[in-house]
Amino acid sequence: MENVRILIIDDEKVIREGVGRALEKRGYAIAKAEDGKRGLELLQEQEFHIVLTDLMMPGIDGFAVLDWIRENQPHVQVIVITGFATVTKAVTAMKQGAFDFVGKPFTPDYIRVVIDRAIDKISMMAETEQLRREKMMGLEAIDKSQSRLKTVFACMAEAVIVTDTDSVVVHHNPAAIKILEIQTDPFIGKPLADSIRDHAAVEMVAEAIEKKIVVTREFIPGSISRKFLRAHCSPVTSDQGEVIGSVTAFEDISAHKEIDRMKSDFVAMVAHELKAPLASIEQMIYASRVGCQHEEVSSCHSLHERMTVRTKDLLRLIDNLLNLSKLESGTVVFNLEPVRGTNMIEDVIEIASPQAEGKKISLKYKSCDTDWWFTVDYDHMRTAIMNIVSNAVKYTPDGGEVLISTSVSGGFVNIEVRDSGIGIPGEDLPHIFDRFFRVKGKATRHITGSGLGLALVKEVVDAHQGYIDVQSSPGEGTQVSLSFPVTSMEETVSV
Repeated sequence: MENVRILIIDDEKVIREGVGRALEKRGYAIAKAEDGKRGLELLQEQEFHIVLTDLMMPGIDGFAVLDWIRENQPHVQVIVITGFATVTKAVTAMKQGAFDFVGKPFTPDYIRVVIDRAIDKISMMAETEQLRREKMMGLEAIDKSQSRLKTVFACMAEAVIVTDTDSVVVHHNPAAIKILEIQTDPFIGKPLADSIRDHAAVEMVAEAIEKKIVVTREFIPGSISRKFLRAHCSPVTSDQGEVIGSVTAFEDISAHKEIDRMKSDFVAMVAHELKAPLASIEQMIYASRVGCQHEEVSSCHSLHERMTVRTKDLLRLIDNLLNLSKLESGTVVFNLEPVRGTNMIEDVIEIASPQAEGKKISLKYKSCDTDWWFTVDYDHMRTAIMNIVSNAVKYTPDGGEVLISTSVSGGFVNIEVRDSGIGIPGEDLPHIFDRFFRVKGKATRHITGSGLGLALVKEVVDAHQGYIDVQSSPGEGTQVSLSFPVTSMEETVSV
């Protein structure tokens, strides 16, 4: 032990000097006090490891010094110095906490031996304290590690179940109750079969334990829960390689399955929507090539117009696919500018008129008295409104009516498109903005469409901080309402 500091307290100068000489050769730092009062002052001013004090001193004696040290600096080792006539007092001092005593007269070697023993004790105490701290740090680390594991386990989105070798549940996380829709309470301590009624799931756990392999299974909705689940069951082994249980993680893959379904629907839809117009165009081109020289010019013009319509349908489908993909990925840059609303509505009507005239549908526009403007991306907004009007014409029987009207109130412009079409059943209304969704029924069987138009409309409306509402009843037509913030004249002029 290095840098040992020793305080000698004795009212006899010869004792103080003698002890000092005996210890200074060891390189210890020595301080001396002529009485108990001075000794206590030095103890409060400096740090000491060992104190040698005479018991019998005038004023504050050695017992008082010992009591103060035990109360305020218990790490300090106290060695009492006493005459042989007062050995009993030295024993009393040791009972009160002194480390050892030295009787007068004493030899320098004996003093050094007692000091060495005190230093050994100090070193042992320091090592013990270090071990205690390391143990506490280890316990704290274990506790924190277990706490972290519990936190991670509790926060896992997957359902996790731990069983013993008999498939009895010994632990689970909160997600297990929710995802697996467990009704039994408590879950822990019961066989897995009591809480999960699906035989395949129970067999999966038994197989993993018996064969010591990882088993993966998928469960359709209605087997374990109302969700589509994928389970991975792994055996748990001890350090000796013996199987002591299993851990099974159930992952909710309903979203993945929905994406797979949408991909399949998309491929089927694209194959159908592209194949039918292309086949029709191919037939009309063939008829035009071989028959025009023998047919009336009007017949050839009719074929050309039909080819043009079908080609525009294909281009509109492709545009909708590309625009919707860009909108959902956030890569579209909107070129916002103040636009006169009436100009855009008239532009849409001009584009939709040939489609309406082909079905002898009356396409009307009832504008409001206010000359309103709104800040939008012209091309995207025109496409969105065009999709709504096109749908209205498409789903309105021949000879029907489509009315576009506008109104301004409360700082918003309201655009309404009302048709006298076949209408939408109430159960289908919540899904009309879903990608690839189309109302299915006898009335729509021969109407082509991709199911992307309204999905694109919803994305454009949301991007312009607008609102869209659809009201419809089968056989009574449909009304689509759009609302957008009106641009003030000051903003229009500044731009």
